[in-house]
Amino acid sequence: GGLPRLLLAAVRGPPPPRQHGRSASARETVVTALTCNFIGVATARSLHYQFYLFYFFSLPVLLWATPLPTPVRLLLWAGVEGAYNVYPPSPASSAVLQTCHLVLLLGLWLGSGGAAQPSGDESRHVAKRR
Repeated sequence: GGLPRLLLAAVRGPPPPRQHGRSASARETVVTALTCNFIGVATARSLHYQFYLFYFFSLPVLLWATPLPTPVRLLLWAGVEGAYNVYPPSPASSAVLQTCHLVLLLGLWLGSGGAAQPSGDESRHVAKRR
């Protein structure tokens, strides 16, 4: 073990790929990483305005990884955006933000079985491109 084993592995090169299972797609990898980041923000004990910077760029990807209808996705995005644009924060804006986070989290959980598949309204566009 230790350093000699690491150096020997570096000389030999990478091991051959395993043949069991399948590799995660790029979309699955991105959605998983962004979901982990979102869970961290959504479950933080307190939210500050600068926290929005940690995940605002990922909201479109996360929203479209859910099985939610597009109008609901847009309402969630507007709710999060609106909640962060209230200064000073109010109990109502905090409730809107937490509700949007909860719905998005549930949507991601419900959509986790088909992360590599486009949602309903995107599937017809993917089919046209093939």
